[in-house]
Amino acid sequence: MHFILLALLGLHEPALIRTADAATQSARTVRPTEGGILREDTVSSTALGREMKYRVLLPAGYDTSPKRYAVLYLLHGLDGNYTDWTMRTNLAEYSRSFPLIIVMPDGENSWYTNTLDGASKFESYITTDLPADVVRKYRTINSRYGRAIAGLSMGGYGALKLALKRPAQFAVVGAFSGAFSITQDLETKLGATEAVHVKTIFGAADSQARKDNDVFMLAAALKPAGAPYVYVDCGTADGLLQTNREVAQAIQKSGVGYEYHEVAGAHTWDYWDRRIRVFLPILMGKLAN
Repeated sequence: MHFILLALLGLHEPALIRTADAATQSARTVRPTEGGILREDTVSSTALGREMKYRVLLPAGYDTSPKRYAVLYLLHGLDGNYTDWTMRTNLAEYSRSFPLIIVMPDGENSWYTNTLDGASKFESYITTDLPADVVRKYRTINSRYGRAIAGLSMGGYGALKLALKRPAQFAVVGAFSGAFSITQDLETKLGATEAVHVKTIFGAADSQARKDNDVFMLAAALKPAGAPYVYVDCGTADGLLQTNREVAQAIQKSGVGYEYHEVAGAHTWDYWDRRIRVFLPILMGKLAN
């Protein structure tokens, strides 16, 4: 079963995806990749008040070229970390032919959101501190038209939320198996401990913080002019399928350019490995490069 809705006219438990331990190296090349270079880096985050690790996948020829490159910020899911995309998918192989820098930050279990009490500001880290560090260290196309954000599950929610809140910052956003209902009722399916954690981030069910970070409300308020191009996909055996369908409908109603795909698959790394391969050429067709 494969549905594609193009808008130019559009439970497996998502939380419990464990990953390999993070690498301990910092600020150096981690290992060679097929076609590119994988580097481990750190940034001193003002928003978080501490050092944060991130990985950078550089295109082939980066070290010998004066060229500037578009950037994709690629977010991990709940219980994951910044090494996931390079450890659990063939991202390096799929991206080697594209003039693209891929930045993979550590979002911990933050839902890429500033907590209600202001004690932890991961949204500010991802949208301000990290891009400033990347621009300073790497040859990027430092404009909206050379910048995109994407992610899976929690990271799919984070990517779409951040792009809808900051349409002037990102030209393209991609979400794979997005956990979009986290501001509504998803926390009740994640277990008692995670439900308490989510409440510390977003507050009570009727809080303004939940409304401010709700992708459905953000989509309804979005103006088509200057909005990012939206890509969403979800597996047909994924427990988050219905909420992904509802997000696609909300984006369609907004009049923003988008595409939505339903394909065979579940909330698994096999699915995300297949879909990042599909997404990359679509992304490059929309970015300046």
